[in-house]
Amino acid sequence: MEKETIKDFWIIMSIREISTQAHFAEIAYRNIDPKATKGTDAVFSSIHSFLSHCANVSKMLKAIDDENPSKTIGGILGVSKNSNIHKRKFRNCLEHYDKELKKWIKNKKDNSSIGTYNIGPKSAIQSNDMILVNHYDPTDNTFTFVNKDFNLNIMYKEVSKIKTIADKWITRMQFEIIKPPFA
Repeated sequence: MEKETIKDFWIIMSIREISTQAHFAEIAYRNIDPKATKGTDAVFSSIHSFLSHCANVSKMLKAIDDENPSKTIGGILGVSKNSNIHKRKFRNCLEHYDKELKKWIKNKKDNSSIGTYNIGPKSAIQSNDMILVNHYDPTDNTFTFVNKDFNLNIMYKEVSKIKTIADKWITRMQFEIIKPPFA
C-alpha cells in the first residue's frame, strides 16, 4: 500500500471541503422559498449564502497543485472546466457590489424607480422605468441583481451534481477502491 503524501492529504481535504460547501449551498437554496413567506431579509441572506457557497466550490475545484504537469481538484474529480459552477460573472457582480452600484448610478435615468429587496413575479411590480437592484421571483427561481437575471435553480442542480461526484470519490477512497497517489 502506498503511503499517503502531503499532496494526497491536500486532495482529500479539498474534496471533503467541496462536499461540505456544496452541502451548505443546498441548505441555503432549500431555505430560500420557505423564507419568502416570512419577509425579505432571510430570503436575500439565503440567496447570498447560496451563491457564496457555490463560489467556494468553484474555487476549490480550480485549486491547483504545484507539480508539472499541474492538476486541479476538478480534474481529479472529472468536473469540466466548463461547468456552470465556474460561471462567476454574476457572482463577481455581487462580490464587487460597490463597482456595480457605481456603474448603475452612472447609467440610471432621471426619475427612475428603484426596486430593492422585492419578492414576487417581476411583471407584478415592474414599471417601464424601474431598475431592479435586488429582486427574487420564486415562480421561476430567478434572482435579479442590478437588472441582470440569474436562474438559481441551474446553479443548484450543478452544485448538487458536484456534491454527488465528491461524495462518491470520498466513499471510494474510504473503502480503498481508490488509493494514493490520487493524482
